[in-house]
Amino acid sequence: MEADKRSVIVQEIQQWRKSKLLPDQYCDFLLNLYADREEASTEEKKAQPRNRTARAARAAASANGWKWLLFIALFSLFFLIVFHFNAFHPAMQIAVCLLVTGAFLTTGIVLRPRSETAGMAWTAAGMLILAGSTLYLLKLNEVESWTWNAFAWSLCALIWIVYGIWQRVPLLHLCGWICLALVYSILLRKLGDVGSMWDKQLYWLPLAVLFGWSGWFVRRWSKRVCTVLLAVAALFVLMPEATIMLESGGSVWLQGLFVGKLVAGGGLLFLLRKYWIEWVA
Repeated sequence: MEADKRSVIVQEIQQWRKSKLLPDQYCDFLLNLYADREEASTEEKKAQPRNRTARAARAAASANGWKWLLFIALFSLFFLIVFHFNAFHPAMQIAVCLLVTGAFLTTGIVLRPRSETAGMAWTAAGMLILAGSTLYLLKLNEVESWTWNAFAWSLCALIWIVYGIWQRVPLLHLCGWICLALVYSILLRKLGDVGSMWDKQLYWLPLAVLFGWSGWFVRRWSKRVCTVLLAVAALFVLMPEATIMLESGGSVWLQGLFVGKLVAGGGLLFLLRKYWIEWVA
């Protein structure tokens, strides 16, 4: 019997004693029975980490020489790769980074059904390794071309999006779209975009409408994906003012327009709350 159910039973027995539904000797017998089991289960939980440590120690002690040799060889190989990583060919460096990232993500997939926290920790570490290795490789190989930088970060963003949808990690899915939005914003700037406020609206608002419609379209199959797409659509609505404020500073009228969009968007969400809550809930 589970500990939660046992606790509920103990509370019910105490209520029976207070309300005199059962004689005291019966209540004492039942309390002793279930309380002893509850204490035993608590002691088992406390001793569980010790048992795991003991099992790990026994497994290490009973391992044969080949297992120890394999462990030492893999450990030495890891440090050799770390020490000589900068001397590898760029293709080899990319392969090593993808292999390490894949190992972390695979571990996260395996551990997540048993422990959500452990699985998400391994997944987050794998994605951080992917982003960090991308920055490091671009700097190490002195890649300054905007085209290659945009390609690398777009590829990372696509990996985040696909993995986030596949493994149902909405935050990772959202980060992928935000990364693509930043690449798109910088691309507009690199192409010499010095348009007016209305040109900025034309660059971003159609995308907001597209993402909003996409969120509505996929609501039948995945609530999580619908939520992320609607959040991205709301972000794109604010991007014209955000990009101008980052490029040329925020004037009073621009700040007023930004706040006005926030107020209008909040009012629209309030009026349509019965619809979009049904989509994402």
